[in-house]
Amino acid sequence: MTRFWFLMAAGLLALSSPARADDPPAIDHQPVPCTVPDKPVSLCATVSDDKQVATARIYFRRAGEDFYQFVDMAFAGLSHCGTIPGPREGKVRAIEYYLQAVDDEFQPTRTSTFKMSVQPVGVCEFPPVEKDAQKAGAIRVFATNRKQGGKLDSAFVQGGVTFVGVQSR
Repeated sequence: MTRFWFLMAAGLLALSSPARADDPPAIDHQPVPCTVPDKPVSLCATVSDDKQVATARIYFRRAGEDFYQFVDMAFAGLSHCGTIPGPREGKVRAIEYYLQAVDDEFQPTRTSTFKMSVQPVGVCEFPPVEKDAQKAGAIRVFATNRKQGGKLDSAFVQGGVTFVGVQSR
């Protein structure tokens, strides 16, 4: 016992607690600095949990708007990925987004809010454009507030998007 206290006092003993069953999921995401107009955006993250990830979502909005909307992310082998509608050229200068995950024990976690600027093609070096035409044509966006009404914010490309209002759920 004396040796234990000596090691602690000397700063040589680092105690760490093992993962508990009620720990929230962990999200590892590299923020995307920019995208291009009129193209659906694919965002991915590694989401892990001590048990099982129940849901993973991308919450997004035009920078400065009051309400977020979200799309579900799907497990794609190594990571969870989701596709948000493309920002319309001339309508969006930046998109604010964050990722949220909930495990099967109902423990939530989320990332910081990130800002992705919308830049012309050629200026944004590595835009996260969705390359899968099937995913790009089947985006399902959910409202988070009744004030969003029954349609997607006009700042985003409407084609291939199904919008689900709060009252529709």
